[in-house]
Amino acid sequence: MQIEHRPSEIGSRILTNANEPMMKFTHPNRQWLVALVVLASAFSSIAQVSATQQAARRRLKTEIAPSNPKIAYTGRWNFSNPAEPWCAWQGSSFVVAFRGTKLLADLNSGTVTEYFRIVVDGNHAGAKKISVAPGRSTYPLTSELPLGVHQVEVVKESYQGHNATFYGLTVFGFGLEDPPTRPSRRIEFYGDSNLAGYSLAHEQNNGANAYVGCHFGLAGIAARMLGAEYHNISASGETIAGLHNKFDRMDWWSPNPQWDFANYRPDLVVVNLGANDVGAPEILIKARYHAFLDDLRAVHADAHIMLFNAWGWDFNEPANYIHEVIADRADPNMSSMIFPWLFEQWHGCEFDHAGMARVLVEHVSSILGWSYGTSDVVSGLGVGGNVANGGFESIAPFGGFGWRYKDSAGIHRIHDALSAFEGEHFVRLANQDAIHQPNPANNGDEVTVSFWARGVGASNQIEVTIDFRNQQIYTAAIQSSTQAFALTNTWQEFTLSATAPTTPPDPVFHTRLTFRPRGTSSVEVDAVSMTVD
Repeated sequence: MQIEHRPSEIGSRILTNANEPMMKFTHPNRQWLVALVVLASAFSSIAQVSATQQAARRRLKTEIAPSNPKIAYTGRWNFSNPAEPWCAWQGSSFVVAFRGTKLLADLNSGTVTEYFRIVVDGNHAGAKKISVAPGRSTYPLTSELPLGVHQVEVVKESYQGHNATFYGLTVFGFGLEDPPTRPSRRIEFYGDSNLAGYSLAHEQNNGANAYVGCHFGLAGIAARMLGAEYHNISASGETIAGLHNKFDRMDWWSPNPQWDFANYRPDLVVVNLGANDVGAPEILIKARYHAFLDDLRAVHADAHIMLFNAWGWDFNEPANYIHEVIADRADPNMSSMIFPWLFEQWHGCEFDHAGMARVLVEHVSSILGWSYGTSDVVSGLGVGGNVANGGFESIAPFGGFGWRYKDSAGIHRIHDALSAFEGEHFVRLANQDAIHQPNPANNGDEVTVSFWARGVGASNQIEVTIDFRNQQIYTAAIQSSTQAFALTNTWQEFTLSATAPTTPPDPVFHTRLTFRPRGTSSVEVDAVSMTVD
């Protein structure tokens, strides 16, 4: 007799020949076959149950109160009402691990729209920035994720209005897991617009709240490089004395409630203040530093405290003498460090902050012996006399590539691996729009620049300028040298040099390298390098 196995009915029934009466099956392998039928049926049932469970898990919602101990908070959070904790300062954050497919947060920004950074599963480069409006509302923190355990960090990027409130989470799934292990190191930052992230996501000094940030600013980048958590107590326009009067506050606006320093014991305190004190007498600025340092030492007895200032604002600026302030205190657990302010009249962007962070972590490593990792943002500060990102291969999270410009209409970073001279990217310039990059230089330095360029059309020319500038931020170049190069439609290498004056009226502080298309030219540039001897 013939036995027919139908794929859709295996294990459910056995058919006989249509012309034969049904008869008892007596094949010697009957027991083996019956076992196979039962096993196949079991597997089918398991598959159906698993699919049902998967669907149920996706529909399951778990509400999480802000007081849940599995939420790890960082920053100056106020828990006077555990059901509605609030924070003010930028950089305040919380992190959770949840088992499910999606996470929502119930938030209220306060009095103005604020911005929050959402980092999913440690992907900082792909982290998204969301706007949170005044009034209570629910915001999706993730898209639909594969069912499993995921980590989400929520960082308050901006601080423009009054306090933001957190009302809880909704987990699509089974709820929270134990949070990740907290970093072993702690840092506290005090600063002005630099640390507050003014124009952090804009190359042209745009102070709109949408361009303010801190996660990819000096404090955030340095903390991640050092494997630390951080507090960022900073506000645009602040002076040393101004922030000294607010350093113990829960928020900038009111002296009450005060922050309890016992809640957070930093290993390192960084003070990046003084630029807004320029113009005051040196003796007064020093006195302001000492008063602030007295109070910082009183609440942070064991922390290393450092003054971290930029040199390049004015001839008589705090960065010139912060080392004297530290020396006067005779405190072995204090230090100072200077980074070059090379952003001209503008505030630093993400790539500039990455350069500041590099200077900071190198100093901290030399003083405290802390190890550090690589930055997750490309640095806009050149190293060893060379330019930064001369091949235009890297970009900051907001899209900038480490070169500055005043008008971006004719400036494009092109991704074309087949057409680039080296790597996969180059820059195209048109409409006489220029890109430039400053780097440190001194009296008598010889600067040599090499680059590859080509024209997009016929008879194109590119102008290249090397100038030298002094320490004062709002002054013209001491010396400037411009050379024009005729281009073809194929890549060619060009070189030019310039020597800084040896005895200028004021010492040379930095050199600025500028590329500009001449007239109606449209030009492309790649593989830029610079040496300083």
